[in-house]
Amino acid sequence: MNAERRSDPPDPKSVVQGMAMLASGRAEGLNRFRGSADSFLAAIAPGVAVNLVSLLLVAMQDHAAIGLTKVELSFCALLAPPVISNFFARRWGREDLWLRYATAAAWCEWVSVFVSVVALAVASLFAPALVHTPSFVQAVVAAAELYGVWLGWFVAKVGLRLSWGKALVVYGASVVFALICYGLASVFPPHYSFIADLLKPMVVSQAN
Repeated sequence: MNAERRSDPPDPKSVVQGMAMLASGRAEGLNRFRGSADSFLAAIAPGVAVNLVSLLLVAMQDHAAIGLTKVELSFCALLAPPVISNFFARRWGREDLWLRYATAAAWCEWVSVFVSVVALAVASLFAPALVHTPSFVQAVVAAAELYGVWLGWFVAKVGLRLSWGKALVVYGASVVFALICYGLASVFPPHYSFIADLLKPMVVSQAN
């Protein structure tokens, strides 16, 4: 067990299979992920890379305050869930299950993004006009996010072998923490409002 945790390189094929199985509600998909430190680091690496690139791009802008706030919030959303789930795993005696769960959960965060992209791609083929409608795009993203909430809860339930209630606490705590961070960002300078940013395309569409 210790050797596996120290050095066990992830298998890309198994990762994709595990994501697909968990995304379809099959608990055995968890076994496709490896419970090692290397596998966990590989799982969060894409998110870290995206945020670092965003940070560099924002740093080159003249007015970077809002952009930097967005990147900071994104980092919080990426790194907080493993920390929070580790706290509950230790509290409920699930330490041995945590690395595999955290690895699976990190990879499965990309599923909702993939679902959104596929849905928009299909819509562009069969109903191109809809793709240019901000309200439709927002509806697709919202539906994918709701699906992501279910998936996050499901992975926590099977990954840490918890009751549905405890799994809801684990995933819900991460969501609440993220909401608190976004709320604080709107209160303190530079006053970034996530809700206003989210609704901006709809407001622009109605104005036109």
